[in-house]
Amino acid sequence: MAGYSILCYLLQVKDRHNGNLLIDEEGHIIHIDFGFILSNSPGGVNFESAPFKLTRELLEVMDSDAEGTPSEFFDYFKVLCIQGFLTCRKHAERIILLVEMLQDSGFPCFKGGPRTIQNLRKRFHLSLTEEQCVSLVLSLISSSMDAWRTRQYDYYQRVLNGIL
Repeated sequence: MAGYSILCYLLQVKDRHNGNLLIDEEGHIIHIDFGFILSNSPGGVNFESAPFKLTRELLEVMDSDAEGTPSEFFDYFKVLCIQGFLTCRKHAERIILLVEMLQDSGFPCFKGGPRTIQNLRKRFHLSLTEEQCVSLVLSLISSSMDAWRTRQYDYYQRVLNGIL
């Protein structure tokens, strides 16, 4: 869950409704549709503004709630998110280079042109200290928890497409 969350933030994975999320036998979350990443969004509207999907249900699985009540599992999730983000930062230049290599591919996710790569670089927050990054990641978690626009997008998908 933590790795998925950090990946969604860094690569701006969108269209994160429940129909695009699978859970395997071991409880791993698998996102099955990467049609909207980096600079494109469903319908061209960036409706999903939360850094990643962290619904009430996902919080309950971690023995927490919409307010982020501390629990062993939720605290561990936070630690893993912090470690994951810091590890990604160590490899930021390689990750950015890999994405840059695809920039002229014609994929819709590069419709933002050079700004797509610039925004990716910004999300790594390379100018921050590790201590500042810890605060940043905790802020990302906080702003993702039971986010109103995420709930509304899930509701829209439920009403329009029957996706629970």
